Amino acid sequence: MDTREQLYVDLMMDQMPGDCNANVLISNGYLTENLQHTPKALDFMREFLDSKKDVVLQSIRELGPDTRKSVIMQRAGIKQMGVLADVVNILIKEGKVKKDNGKFYIVD
Repeated sequence: MDTREQLYVDLMMDQMPGDCNANVLISNGYLTENLQHTPKALDFMREFLDSKKDVVLQSIRELGPDTRKSVIMQRAGIKQMGVLADVVNILIKEGKVKKDNGKFYIVD
């Protein structure tokens, strides 16, 4: 997993006070002392998901709705299923993709 995806996953996980990972995120300005996301974290998460939208959309378009999610993830360079789910949910809200019975369809 690349460092940007790992950072996104770390930010999406609940952190425990005093945990080494939480301390790193705090010291790097991504979390407050109360373990809340900072504007820096929110900007990063939005930009990261935006950077994956086109490649996920293209993968769905080329591979078709019967393709396993793991293949879409591999084509899009994503390692974590949660990342794919977050990107697809954005594409659904934008009206570019629909989900039916666990399959993704391009909206024309």
